[in-house]
Amino acid sequence: MKSIPPRATLRFFPALLLLLLSLAGLRAQVNVVVGALPTVGISMGGSGAAMASQVLANDLRRTGMILPSTTGGQYVATGTADGGSVSGTLTDKHSGQTLFSQSFGGGRAGVHALADAITKAVTGLPGFASSKLAFVSGKELWYGNIDGYGCRPITHDGVICASPALSRDGSHLAYTSYKSGYPDVYVIDLASGSRNRIAYFPGINSGPAFSPGGDTLALTLSKDGNPEIYTIAVGGGEPTRITSTRGSETSPSWSPDGSQLVFCSDDHGSPQLYISTSGGIGQWDHLVTGNSYCTKPDWSSDGKLIAFTTRIDGVFQIGVYNLAYRTAKLVTSSGGENPAWTRDSRHLVYNNGHTLELLDVVTGKSLAIPAPGTEPTVSR
Repeated sequence: MKSIPPRATLRFFPALLLLLLSLAGLRAQVNVVVGALPTVGISMGGSGAAMASQVLANDLRRTGMILPSTTGGQYVATGTADGGSVSGTLTDKHSGQTLFSQSFGGGRAGVHALADAITKAVTGLPGFASSKLAFVSGKELWYGNIDGYGCRPITHDGVICASPALSRDGSHLAYTSYKSGYPDVYVIDLASGSRNRIAYFPGINSGPAFSPGGDTLALTLSKDGNPEIYTIAVGGGEPTRITSTRGSETSPSWSPDGSQLVFCSDDHGSPQLYISTSGGIGQWDHLVTGNSYCTKPDWSSDGKLIAFTTRIDGVFQIGVYNLAYRTAKLVTSSGGENPAWTRDSRHLVYNNGHTLELLDVVTGKSLAIPAPGTEPTVSR
């Protein structure tokens, strides 16, 4: 297959200069100066006030965009937490305007939902406190909250599992397992716990990724020879072939509108990133990152960025490709792989060794998630 050369580098010298400057920066962390953060005063009542105040403050602080306070601020969040119900009101002290007043579910889940509502009202970006997290630990899949709370194993097979992928609404989890003795793709309904084997063709069945609507998986199959990208209904059936090369294609990730896939291919030598339509075999757009080894892409929810794993001087790092400017930069400096975007398209969860990290790609600050594992995936 012939890749499509970057349009900007063919037509405009300024864009070429910008590209070269960005590629030069691939080997250095970019530091961004951020102005004063908005402060949200927290005042919770009810029998669960202590828990709610602590969880809410941690959720807001974790965004990297809000400072929680118990002494007031530009915004004031008041509410109650009583057993099966959490309610909250957010007021802008400067304007006197009530930004929202509503009830949420109970317990920590309700507090996470309140934190997301505050984040959206204050920053304009969706919060991710209510997102779910899955990852591999030992030979099993683990599942819980993105803050690491309540993470537990949801498989007990004692065999290798890999490449977990949560559906965007967090209701299903797809992954590769050697439960049958061969690499097959399974889907777990997280509400009922039921598990179905979806792809078990001869050869490799691996790397599933849910479409935005949750009804289709993109994955790698080798049933026709080389490992290629296919799509298949979540309930199983006949797959549709997307790529056809002499190399290997792996790690598909969907664009937010479901019209394209980004994936890794070594058809031209070392593994690189390419974009193709999700409807069938076509020409590819090669994403020039300035590095000879790029894998595990993940497309952000706003459609603007693609995170990926790269290797520099023998160390895995996380890079981010900007589709508008067709440039890439490193966002880690001390190691990392398997990036997964949160729903705000600003934060990434990744693993550095067996430590899970939450990275703010704007500030470069990273927080450890207290749930050791690899290959994280996040609901959106």
